[in-house]
Amino acid sequence: MGQGAGVKQGSPSVLFDTPEYVLKATAAKAAGERGRIARIGHLRTLLDIRYLALAATIATYGLIVLGGTVRATDSGLACPDWPRCHGQLIPPLETKVLIEFSHRLAAMSVGLLILAVAVSAWLWQRDNRPIMVGAAAALVLVIVQALIGGATVNMELPATVVAVHLAIALVLLAVLITTTTLVFRLAPHLANGPLAAARPRSRFFALAGAAAVATFALIITGSYVANSGAGLVYPDWPLFDGKLVSAGGRLADLHYAHRLMAAVVGLLLAVLAVRAWRGQRRPLIAALAGVALVLYVAQVFVGASNIWLELATSVRIAHLALASALWAVLVFGAVSAYLDRGAAA
Repeated sequence: MGQGAGVKQGSPSVLFDTPEYVLKATAAKAAGERGRIARIGHLRTLLDIRYLALAATIATYGLIVLGGTVRATDSGLACPDWPRCHGQLIPPLETKVLIEFSHRLAAMSVGLLILAVAVSAWLWQRDNRPIMVGAAAALVLVIVQALIGGATVNMELPATVVAVHLAIALVLLAVLITTTTLVFRLAPHLANGPLAAARPRSRFFALAGAAAVATFALIITGSYVANSGAGLVYPDWPLFDGKLVSAGGRLADLHYAHRLMAAVVGLLLAVLAVRAWRGQRRPLIAALAGVALVLYVAQVFVGASNIWLELATSVRIAHLALASALWAVLVFGAVSAYLDRGAAA
């Protein structure tokens, strides 16, 4: 009876205590852990903030150019309502409607990319304050930009709202360029340190920053010129109706101010290029100064072509594309100089 009352061999409790079962259970647990780590690794690869930020930057530049295409083709009110188009999710298959609707789809794609950047920063860059701030700022800006875009349509494209819409887009592009540069270049040990202490400022940074600010003002005044009907107020270039001074009047003065701002940008870029090429700087900085100067010269002649060709659609699109590219290069140059320890003061 005493032996019969014991645990029978082969019962569940005996099986669970066997070395073979323990080994199998441990192996299964280890395999499950490896699988979980592999899934996290795949997710982290998918949400690599470097490439997400780079993709968001490129997409935002494309969105700005596409927005210029909407304005140049007078497609801004082809979809008279927002967020739908003619009250539909799928718009009528008309050229101007498709141009405007493609701009909205591109804006949505940019928003999703920026959301992915913010999620990636929150998951894996939470201790890196500069990157977290950049990702959060980009997310806020893209939301505000979407709301302003809707207001632009609902208010039937007033010049001021269109200019604000473009200004926010340019600031968003600058934030994304800065964030992308940080995630590629900022060393881990500097993640929590103040950037100003780690990366001393330089005269090149100040010049690039000043040129970028002037370029920003140039683009915004250009937006006012384009959307206020001042593009052809002067029929000639580089003079102003055969003179060196404005003819007077709101539209004439606005156009005159835009050209004067272009001259200021050209002067700053010339000084910037001389500073970069004469100083013993990194090749990247010198190359960026050269690219900025080339973009400016191209931009000047495209701007003149706006007058010579009476605001041809393709020229208007190229004008904004070159101006936005110049803005992007100057922002990238300023950030790179700011992060460069070797920059000469």
